[in-house]
Amino acid sequence: MDNNRSAIKSRIWILVFMSATFLSIPFLVPHCGFFALFALVPLFFIDKICYDNNIKHTWWYYFTAFFLFNLAATFWIYYVSPIGSVAALLLNTLQMSVIFALFRWSKKRVKGILPYLFFIATWLAWEHVYYEIEISWPWLVLGNSFAASVKLVQWYDITGVLGGTLWILLSNVLLYFVIINLKGSKPAGKYQKRGRYALLSTFAIVLVVPMVYSLFKYYGYKEKGDSVEVVVVQPNINPFTEKFGKVSQRVQDNKLLSLVDKVITPDTRYIFTPETFTYRLDLDYPEGNGTYMAFKDYINKHPKVNFVFGALAYKNFYTSIKPSVTARSVGEYWYEVYNSAIFIDKDDIYQYYHKSKLVPGVERIPYQKQLTFLGDIFAKFGGAQDSYATQKELSIMRGNDGNNFGVMICYESIYGDYSREAVDLGANFMAVMTNDGWWGDTPGYRQHFRFASLRAIEMRRDIVHATNTGTSGFINQRGDILQKTDWWVPVAIKENVHLNSEKTIFVKYGDVIGRVSSFLFCLLMLSLIGISFIYKRKR
Repeated sequence: MDNNRSAIKSRIWILVFMSATFLSIPFLVPHCGFFALFALVPLFFIDKICYDNNIKHTWWYYFTAFFLFNLAATFWIYYVSPIGSVAALLLNTLQMSVIFALFRWSKKRVKGILPYLFFIATWLAWEHVYYEIEISWPWLVLGNSFAASVKLVQWYDITGVLGGTLWILLSNVLLYFVIINLKGSKPAGKYQKRGRYALLSTFAIVLVVPMVYSLFKYYGYKEKGDSVEVVVVQPNINPFTEKFGKVSQRVQDNKLLSLVDKVITPDTRYIFTPETFTYRLDLDYPEGNGTYMAFKDYINKHPKVNFVFGALAYKNFYTSIKPSVTARSVGEYWYEVYNSAIFIDKDDIYQYYHKSKLVPGVERIPYQKQLTFLGDIFAKFGGAQDSYATQKELSIMRGNDGNNFGVMICYESIYGDYSREAVDLGANFMAVMTNDGWWGDTPGYRQHFRFASLRAIEMRRDIVHATNTGTSGFINQRGDILQKTDWWVPVAIKENVHLNSEKTIFVKYGDVIGRVSSFLFCLLMLSLIGISFIYKRKR
């Protein structure tokens, strides 16, 4: 009996590692998004094995699977913040495990397919809400599994990335039922046979039709709009030993401009630098910043150029009353700090956009207004003591050639439902400005670059990706990588970027799947609570 019990638990642990492996592979190996379509099946079998054999404490099995998935896919956060990596790892794992625990709880209340539909609605609702809350780390949203398999998800321009999550969840649930059905006894009659054929057919349709439709769209799609020449600069400045005054900013400015000189042509219209290339830029008096003036001098020699660069900027508020929860005091006045994209041209057009989706613990103290003590705790462990300020509404910029573009600063390129608002406002192309050198030569910067392909599909906009080091490059409206740089190489590259003015269904309506799933989750949750109450009354 003990040997049999031991063999069962060995099978369970094999299934744990299988699920963790299949979930991780799409984030680590290019063109392997397909693995996600059956990555959760082992967890469903763990649940069945534990139920059939009366095995307790099953929580730890799927907690371990999700923990290993998070660890394998995002271990590189440790290079930026050890305490932040532990927090992100445990919180993300815990949330995924709670979803599965709710699924198992629902199975005790109702039978059949309903608990699995509840599981799908719960997972989708969680991903939708996860994009909106202040403690937000949606890096491992299941739909991101196809970031390097863009030929399979061209329909993201309709559904957004949660459409991919829905496809993954449906495929896993149906495949599990197919396997259970095939493992069972042969159907006794024609109705049972028809049920089996219907199940197999449904699974085949759910699995194959999105792929075929996507391939049809991919090979039939043509880039839309005229094009302009854009230059991206990867200055390759060490974020730990050179940035923020550790090496003269003038030296860094000259280094960047010398790289631009190698590729700029009379047709160049835009130049993009990475996030936070310079610092201490007064938004009310930018002329006091050396980098700003150096770039102004440069575009006076190239009058058709629009220069967009990243800066840690600030704004002073001369008031005795604290103007906002993120304001910091100095003497008798206050100031706000922003992670900004700054736009300038020869005609003194000056625009800026402030990053508004901030990294928890690094750029934002979650719920700082309510939990005022968190800043001190984060600071003790190497995090931020104060939050950066944001802007109330997303905005776009307009070049002197009449074209509009939107900026996604670093982490913001993960937020498809937020970024699409720039296109809804009229952006003809999009830019990602980031500094991925913090993560070292790990999968982190590769994942970040690939996620931009999903934004390109959702919005059908060319993406300009400028990073300090990591992978800079250009992505077209199908999500194809047109050019990319190598790790730890100072370089500037140029490409013709198309200017699309059409809006996709996703741009117009946003994350419909997430909103509907949130409603369904609430409805099903209330129904299950009601069923539980009635069941207890009967007992």
